[in-house]
Amino acid sequence: MTATSNQQTYTDLLIQYQPKPIKTEQEYNRALTVVEGMMSCELTEAETALFELLVLLIEKYEESHYPMGESTPVATLESLMHEFDVEPTSLVGVFGSVDLVREVVNGQRKVSPSQAESLAKFFNDHYSGLSLTALDFGK
Repeated sequence: MTATSNQQTYTDLLIQYQPKPIKTEQEYNRALTVVEGMMSCELTEAETALFELLVLLIEKYEESHYPMGESTPVATLESLMHEFDVEPTSLVGVFGSVDLVREVVNGQRKVSPSQAESLAKFFNDHYSGLSLTALDFGK
């Protein structure tokens, strides 16, 4: 979408795009194409409102057609270690030894409540923007 001197109102955009609940893969792909096109432009207030509506419709469709399973504590730990290039040796202070770190990552040992607290603190302290809690690493 490109901004023009003849800016469309939100009503005009609704008439043009006719957003509705997405029920088919074709409708999903059409909505994705529109949203992707909008992402590379500076949007007007009306275009931003349409963009947000389309994103909500896409998310709703994805929730029912592409459900994501609930993450496990091990998956969370593995993901964080991979994302931030954390070596098992970096977590010795949390678990006590590299062998224990590997046992947890391999699913052979559960994370204790105190380890879960320490993991949350470790990642929050070392990587800004995270707000992990012990619940992210154990029940």
